[in-house]
Amino acid sequence: MFSNQDTYLQRNYQAGWHDLVYLFFNEFTDGQNAKDPDTLRRLGEMMAKWYPIDRATTVSELESSINRVLELFNWGFVKMAPAQRELILLHCAWPHAPEHRDEASWRRASAMVLEGAYSQWLVSQGAGNHVPVRWKDNATEDVLIFRYAIGE
Repeated sequence: MFSNQDTYLQRNYQAGWHDLVYLFFNEFTDGQNAKDPDTLRRLGEMMAKWYPIDRATTVSELESSINRVLELFNWGFVKMAPAQRELILLHCAWPHAPEHRDEASWRRASAMVLEGAYSQWLVSQGAGNHVPVRWKDNATEDVLIFRYAIGE
């Protein structure tokens, strides 16, 4: 399992599939806005249902279980940072848009799909389904930051 972002980013992506996903994502985003974020979240949720994670009793086990699934897709890896009433998910080394085409739309679409997947995986662990995981738009190039906050 990869834990080093630089090593992970050296991996190759299959050009045909990468381009196809780009075109698909492009249909759901437009410049700085997501045309249909709920559909992208539902796709992530469905993916997480198709690829369930093992039952975890610790944050470390949860992180490892999710990373095993992310590895199947070559989608980077997650690091989790628990706090008092929230869980921060740092999604590292996510695949970038092919040939740097509209990176902002690709980033947004990827984040929406991951919101759905992370939310579903946490629900499968017993988390309430009324508390979604949300992406915190950030400027870090290779890390997507998500937040799961209880009581907000």
